[in-house]
Amino acid sequence: LERYATAFYQPMLSNWQNYEAWQEAGGLDTTARATRLWKKALEDYVEPAMDIAVREALEAYVARRRQAIGQGEP
Repeated sequence: LERYATAFYQPMLSNWQNYEAWQEAGGLDTTARATRLWKKALEDYVEPAMDIAVREALEAYVARRRQAIGQGEP
């Protein structure tokens, strides 16, 4: 039991509670739990630092590719 908490994968969306415990915890279905997760991920997101020269090169590349591909949506 020493490694029980870390030995097994704990899924992010599925719920292994019994029905009564699930209802008491709010009864969120998979869609609601997934929505809560992606909103939390967006809320917690911090844009990583990027060197200005790298950012400029990346933006220039994107501009060239947009020109080559065209302005229309795929």
